[in-house]
Amino acid sequence: MKNLEGLKVAFEELKEALKNCQVQKIDKIVSDEYCGFSLYGTIESKKDILDNFKSELLSISEYSVENETFERFGDIGNITRKGKISGNFNENYFFHNVLFTDIFIYTANSWKYYKSQITEIKSA
Repeated sequence: MKNLEGLKVAFEELKEALKNCQVQKIDKIVSDEYCGFSLYGTIESKKDILDNFKSELLSISEYSVENETFERFGDIGNITRKGKISGNFNENYFFHNVLFTDIFIYTANSWKYYKSQITEIKSA
């Protein structure tokens, strides 16, 4: 669905796929042109995301969000929210309070995760 409700469904599917390390579902939802900016300012591609989950280097134990805002501008969807994310990366525990900004693009009759930026809230 190209509407705002369809965007919300795609976002929920992405959230669940990431939390549950569902590599095939992540592959389906993330655009081949995906580009994201991590907490550390590094640029991540779809391949980077998939490689981290496939290798089991990354596991997410908590992913909670609040103050979600969904906007749609034609074929572009924008989602902002505040959240907490924790888990393990390469056997190292992490926990972050963050602001998320995600852009989805509607293409080939589905919403695809296209761009993202995560900013840590140091004072939280």
